[in-house]
Amino acid sequence: MHGGVRRKLNMDSALRRQVLRNLTTDLIKHGRLETTMPRAKELRRLADKMITLGKRGTEHDRHQIEAYLYQPKAVVPLLMDTYAKRFADRPGGFTRVISIGNRKGDHAPMAVIEILNPDEPQKEVSFSYLIRSLATMQLKEETKIVDKALKPAKAEEGTYAGKREFKKALGEQASKERFARKLEKMMRNAKLTSEQVQEYVDADVAHARKLMERQADKKIHRLVKEKWPENTPAME
Repeated sequence: MHGGVRRKLNMDSALRRQVLRNLTTDLIKHGRLETTMPRAKELRRLADKMITLGKRGTEHDRHQIEAYLYQPKAVVPLLMDTYAKRFADRPGGFTRVISIGNRKGDHAPMAVIEILNPDEPQKEVSFSYLIRSLATMQLKEETKIVDKALKPAKAEEGTYAGKREFKKALGEQASKERFARKLEKMMRNAKLTSEQVQEYVDADVAHARKLMERQADKKIHRLVKEKWPENTPAME
């Protein structure tokens, strides 16, 4: 097939086909899953194809879905009803791949792949990741972060000691601008203002602080138990 080179995924063809069929079935059933980045990129192509078949909805399309995916009784209604209605006005691009860093051990690049939900974008994992990133930034800087993230300050050469420091600042500036574009796109899709996003961030920061306080209490409890094991007070 001309131009049909695909990722081998370090498997022979039979095993690769079985693994991708399993992953595609799980993605359609559950809406998202975590896997390696190369598998996620191959999976995106297959999931988009299955959703397109479900949107067309002919008998031949149904047979193609049943021939490729496992558990047809569970996935066919999802594809031909739920996802077909969700993406009725969308021509393509039904999935999103989000990098989540490298796996411990073999250092493999990991990703989350999810099926989009334009009707309820707050339920998408990408929304949660952006809110969590903003909350982490706010915890470090101890100030409201959304407006600052939307308009990152620009680097000026005169304020740095040398060219190396200035290039590093330019790299950081480019990263902040990419994040600002992602944030703007999320706000546009979710139809949220910066004040509403800030409310989500504040709630996540409050939750994180509660977890940190609990961890601190556990450390104190372990210390008391080690020093005075016969008279350890109960802690909630």
